[in-house]
Amino acid sequence: MCKAPQWLLVLVAFFISDALFAQANITIDIRGVNSQLEANVRQFLSIEQHKNHPLLSEGRLRRLHTKAPQEIAQALQPYGYYRANIKTELTHTPPEQWQATYTIDPGPPLLISEFKLVLSETLKTDSEFQDLVQNLNLGKGEVFSHVEYESIKTSLTRLAAEHGYFNAHFIEHRVEIDLEVYEARVHLHYDGGHRYLFGDVHLQQNVLEPALLQKYIPFEQGDPYTLSALIDLQQALNDSDYFRTVEVSPDQARSETKDVPVNITLTPRKPHRYTMGLGYGTDTGARARFGWEMPRLNPAGHRINTEARVSEIGYSLGAQYRVPVLNPRTDQMVYSAGIVKETTDTSDSILRTIGASLNRSRGLWRESIAINYQQEEYTIADDHGDSTLLMPGISWRRIWGEGFIYTIDGLRFDINLRGASEKLISDTDFFQVQSGIKAITSINQKNRFIARGRLGSTWTDRFHQLPSSVRFFAGGAQSVRGYSYQSLGPVNQSGEVIGGKHLMIGSLEYEHSLNGKWGLALFYDAGNAIDNLEDKLERGAGMGIRWKSPIGAVRIDLASAVSRDGNPWRIHINIGPDL
Repeated sequence: MCKAPQWLLVLVAFFISDALFAQANITIDIRGVNSQLEANVRQFLSIEQHKNHPLLSEGRLRRLHTKAPQEIAQALQPYGYYRANIKTELTHTPPEQWQATYTIDPGPPLLISEFKLVLSETLKTDSEFQDLVQNLNLGKGEVFSHVEYESIKTSLTRLAAEHGYFNAHFIEHRVEIDLEVYEARVHLHYDGGHRYLFGDVHLQQNVLEPALLQKYIPFEQGDPYTLSALIDLQQALNDSDYFRTVEVSPDQARSETKDVPVNITLTPRKPHRYTMGLGYGTDTGARARFGWEMPRLNPAGHRINTEARVSEIGYSLGAQYRVPVLNPRTDQMVYSAGIVKETTDTSDSILRTIGASLNRSRGLWRESIAINYQQEEYTIADDHGDSTLLMPGISWRRIWGEGFIYTIDGLRFDINLRGASEKLISDTDFFQVQSGIKAITSINQKNRFIARGRLGSTWTDRFHQLPSSVRFFAGGAQSVRGYSYQSLGPVNQSGEVIGGKHLMIGSLEYEHSLNGKWGLALFYDAGNAIDNLEDKLERGAGMGIRWKSPIGAVRIDLASAVSRDGNPWRIHINIGPDL
């Protein structure tokens, strides 16, 4: 008998195996269910999991397709569908293209005929457990969902751990599925046990006085334990800016005393911090900034910071000495001094100031009560003078919304009052109020509207004795675009701008995001510094480019002075957060 050469046998085996195990290309079409059910079905389908397998042959494909109805039925049950009708179809398009089609009628959902959730007495009085129970997605008459059922159990367990019920457990957690009468009965009984309290607080630090640190702690020994209070404490200490690292951790719960000690370990920041920056803005031209800060001068938490700025229109140098008071998380006394030299198209001034302010929170509002003494040498058109003012003032500010650097929906409002009297050192009398608002509202993730406005008014009998820092001017990147910085206002007989008693500015802007980083804007501005309400408001309009940088949007605007002859154009550049 003649034997075939060995190489021939190998070659025949290769071709046979290639025919048997040639990869089949399959597309899977699922019809009749929503996206949530479809996603779960695909997770259960073996044919979906193996569709890209290199050894997916026709034989294996047909076997996987045969298993599909049972797998689809199992995938629907966690969402309350136990009577599904499933039609399958497998078609072949030579050479190796296949399509599996599954048409699903999920049938009637399984409803809950009895839902019983029992909490122990300690949990019933906890407001967050009350909120959880009131917002359940399962109940009598609802479609039974294993997913929601497990979510309720997880939520109860998580909330108990976060609120110090460390011995909490389920006395009963049972679901009865009756397919004959087609209903579900749910029974949950959760016992919280004893609630643990906050125990001793152990501070490991040599940074601040213990009495000052105690004011950062939002709980006292013996208060009910909550994880949110520890997170709040961690955040407060991080935000204080005194520490390089902050570690807040609960110790082992003590069953004999039913309390949880808390350990706080703090590492101080470096004693000095320096900052530098370069930039450009159409209002200021090229500019540079240098800052120096001592974040902790002493264990009482005092700090000092200084900053020098120089630009094409002038320079400034300022220092602030900050002292924590009242609630150190939000309140501080600030003593300040500074000098500002500024030359614009309309004025030239040197301003020297010294003052003090109490900055604190009033609920959701920020309040600042201040008194400032200033001396100013100024030239405004043909007005020259040396001014001395002692100005008490008060301001309030509030911001609604989240993400102040880039805001989808938000609102900022502020109001400021200040004045001076000849009876208190000043060389003139005046009272001034100023208020601003900025609102951002989105149509969707790519489109939003931005509206802003500012009003101001001054009451005085001797306006020409007011220095430039107290007069109102308009125009610029954050005022009426299309006009240069502080170039708008009432004029003298020579046509030179001298500033106004009142201020009116409004703006409406539409912004469209191109790809998440870049965007385009259209805007219309109107406003002016005026002496009478019937005075003319200047108008500007144009378009702009937006780029989201880590420190806020970079805004480059091309604006036209609509109300000026020839509609001259001006470029404005501005950088900063939305709110």
